[in-house]
Amino acid sequence: MQAAKKSGSLITASFALEQGIEVFAVPGPITHPLSEGVHELIADGAKMVHQAADIYMEFEPF
Repeated sequence: MQAAKKSGSLITASFALEQGIEVFAVPGPITHPLSEGVHELIADGAKMVHQAADIYMEFEPF
């Protein structure tokens, strides 16, 4: 996802984090303004995703 620092998607994801819902975020280029929101989500506790396997690992049975 791409998200500017004050985008609707960022607000929704931030509310999810506050409620303890798992949020995954794919980082973007650090110089791109639409990556600022995603990087902020990661800093606030969203799980960074590099590839699909990162998400699968979170839901593997014990």
